[in-house]
Amino acid sequence: MSNSKQRLLRGMQEDLTCPLCHRLFSSPVTAECGHSFCRACLAAVPRGDSPGDLACPTCGAPTRPDQLGLNQPLEHLVECFRQVPHDHCEEHMDPLSVYCEQDRQVICGLCASLGRHQGHRVLTAAEAHDRMKKELPQQQAVLQEAQASKEKAIAQLDRQLAEVKEVVGQFRAQVGTELGRLRGFLGALEAALGAQAGAVAAQAAGALQAERNTLSRYLDQLREMEAVLGDVHHETQTEFLRKYCLVASRLQKILSEAPPAARMDIQLPIITDDFKFQVWRKMFRALMPALEELTFDPATAHPHLAVSRDGHRVECLDQKQAGASPDDPGRFDKANAVLTRQSWLDGEHYWEVAVGDKPRWGLGVMAAEAGRKGRLQALPSHGLWLLGCREGKHYEAHVEHKEPRALNPEARPRRVGIYLSFQEGVLCFYDATDPDNLAQLFAFRERFPGPLYPFFDVCWHDKGKNSQPLEICVAKGQASS
Repeated sequence: MSNSKQRLLRGMQEDLTCPLCHRLFSSPVTAECGHSFCRACLAAVPRGDSPGDLACPTCGAPTRPDQLGLNQPLEHLVECFRQVPHDHCEEHMDPLSVYCEQDRQVICGLCASLGRHQGHRVLTAAEAHDRMKKELPQQQAVLQEAQASKEKAIAQLDRQLAEVKEVVGQFRAQVGTELGRLRGFLGALEAALGAQAGAVAAQAAGALQAERNTLSRYLDQLREMEAVLGDVHHETQTEFLRKYCLVASRLQKILSEAPPAARMDIQLPIITDDFKFQVWRKMFRALMPALEELTFDPATAHPHLAVSRDGHRVECLDQKQAGASPDDPGRFDKANAVLTRQSWLDGEHYWEVAVGDKPRWGLGVMAAEAGRKGRLQALPSHGLWLLGCREGKHYEAHVEHKEPRALNPEARPRRVGIYLSFQEGVLCFYDATDPDNLAQLFAFRERFPGPLYPFFDVCWHDKGKNSQPLEICVAKGQASS
């Protein structure tokens, strides 16, 4: 078969193929714009706003599929084209009985021996069919494996998308919560300052109004004296001298009793950068979590430590406490330390400890699995995060080094605030002596294992030199004894 005939057949096939299903037309219909489709394919195209109207899938021109009749000449051409033999070589019209492995094509014998496939690796179509039939399950398995892999990847992406949505949702909720707290604090502060300004304004207005009333009465007296002086001016000599002396004496008295000039000192905060900083410091403390309600656990306390009845106070004594044996499980036997009954696995927490003028102490957190017997290794790698004081002036953080890290606070802390956040991975110590001015002392930053217990090293009493207690600070309204 000549090349021109081959091109003709390929052209006819393209012309007789539906652009929607890419197969030969079945019950073809032709739209007003001239484009043809299978009736079923065109009917399956989504309609526009009008139920009867449809945009041509090829050019977009409007058409009404329900009013299009069958294109019988086109259907006849399709039937005729179907009669053309497709299992014969288009060039030699011989049966396609040979398979070319090199070009992966089914060809006729003449193509294999004389045509452009001459010298290629070939085998009979039957042999190729049998071999590929046997390879088909393997190809299906490979395809299924690839499909499963991609499905797994898509599922992973779906999970990641869900995680992104969840994380973003949590972030937005956290931002809304935190900024809401900021707005609440600033709103309350604005209301308090507004009330203070209102009280000052009322006080100043009352004082100034009273002063104004006094001045008004005095001004009335001066006007009266002016009128009297005007009347005296027209009197006779004797009468003038008599009245003038009386008027002048009274006028002198009135002038000597003149009220002092009004002065009002308005006491309001001056809005400066320092004012803004003070507000920020107050807000920083206000946004901290509320004080945790902690109590010491006597079952963990060293035998020489005495815990108060309410569990908020602990001190080191000369003698062992009755019933407190160093062999008790969970009790410190060497370190003069104690834990709280409370522990945490997650969240954020804040507590404060009054250290006063106690010269030696240690505060921090301890992992539940950390050892409590013998000499403690005050290192994070041993489950203990500790900040301590020696001799009332040497402050140090026990980090992962041979020696603790020396700290230099601006003043001696008499009250220490401790903030723990599992999510942020931070354990921060503050000088909380001034509740409106928390000054950071040190911060550990790492992922903390849970559960963690607040840890208190009371240290040895040192013959009374270090007998001062440690006290857990409680919120207002909480009972203590």
